[in-house]
Amino acid sequence: MEPLDKVDKVVWTSTHTLLFASLALGFFMWGTISTIAPLLYPSINNVFFIIAPIVATLAGNLIFPLISDRMYGRKRTFIVTMSMYGIGALIIAIVSLISQFTKTPLTSTPLLFTLTFGIVLGVLGVEGEVPVMLSYAAEMMPLRRRDQILVLAPNFDNVGAMVASAIVLLSASSSSPTLELLSLSLTALVGLAFLIGVRLRLPESVRWLYMKGLREKAETELSKLGNRTQDTQENRNVNKLSLLSRYWFLVAIAISQYLTYGLMAFYIGDFYFPNLENFIVFIANVGASAAGIIAGFAVNRVKSRKFSLFSFLGGTITILGILFTINTVSSNMGLFYGLLLLNMAFSEFGWAVRTIYEPLILPSTNRAFMIGLVRVFPITLSSLSVYFTSFLNSPFLYVLYNTALWALGAVATITWYFKGYDVNMTPIEVSSQSTVKEG
Repeated sequence: MEPLDKVDKVVWTSTHTLLFASLALGFFMWGTISTIAPLLYPSINNVFFIIAPIVATLAGNLIFPLISDRMYGRKRTFIVTMSMYGIGALIIAIVSLISQFTKTPLTSTPLLFTLTFGIVLGVLGVEGEVPVMLSYAAEMMPLRRRDQILVLAPNFDNVGAMVASAIVLLSASSSSPTLELLSLSLTALVGLAFLIGVRLRLPESVRWLYMKGLREKAETELSKLGNRTQDTQENRNVNKLSLLSRYWFLVAIAISQYLTYGLMAFYIGDFYFPNLENFIVFIANVGASAAGIIAGFAVNRVKSRKFSLFSFLGGTITILGILFTINTVSSNMGLFYGLLLLNMAFSEFGWAVRTIYEPLILPSTNRAFMIGLVRVFPITLSSLSVYFTSFLNSPFLYVLYNTALWALGAVATITWYFKGYDVNMTPIEVSSQSTVKEG
């Protein structure tokens, strides 16, 4: 049996459990750290405080995936990214302690600058390792469980954001943003301690090593996955689509899902319901977290094209429900919360579509960097959108903008349904590199 076939067909072992734990903790850290700025925004009340981390997100998604593909591989890149957000979380904790004991407000220039620097460092690390984690999961997980892991592990981003918002809600009685900030930074540092213990024991990606010609090292790492294999029913029938066609499909659904999730989960409260911001973030991520579990069990039973279509059409329908009722939201917050929870559930389904397709239909030689290039568009447009929508004086116009973004994803998935292909049980070498010409 060829070594790469063995990666796909090997029976699940304790090493795979370790891999999943690493991914889950990494995405949990992403959710926790990336939520700090939006949750603190009402206390800071400076739009550039939330735009700076978005810019850091863009840089992280380009720098660290490129390093991972070209030089460091997956495991060593994780060491670099963990160092970044470890230092960032420590700076955030120190700032919160200084503010608490000296009674200096976080909005004072030295503390605000240092706090923003810490958040930017943290975001650089957690965002930079997302494409690397997706690549690592796609390259190392057995084919039978690969798609489930690509959905369930990223769902811990929602869990991290939900835990962060819950911490802020529980500490809100203190009326002190510094205590909330300290709680969040300590949560991140505790999570990091567990993550370090797990990742030091990880094997390097066998596929990355093979791609770099390091065959002997690849064989050594392959042995850590175990020797028992099982027959797997593979799908090798895919339509022939150019890399450019696949890339623009991913860009369209990324813009649709990424922007609508951020704008509806984190910023609609900042701009229109500041007293309810923490609860809105909590409700949104409860819906997303629950949907992530559902998606994890659905992906092996539903063809990926149908799942894509269902996700983005469902998101479009539910955002229309919010649009038609947003002008009466102040008198019926329960309806808004219910519709938001449903919309964020479909957003999570859309995120699952992205985390499956991105590492599976992009080329192996630059997989992590190409995922980062896909994310350039939504991240850049997110920064612009947050700045633009901060000036809208109507929640109706704000939701209307989100409706247009959902419609973009719906159109893209309809097109993919007729012209694209399913990736269920398809070896990554087939789905990513064998489709090089237009059919």
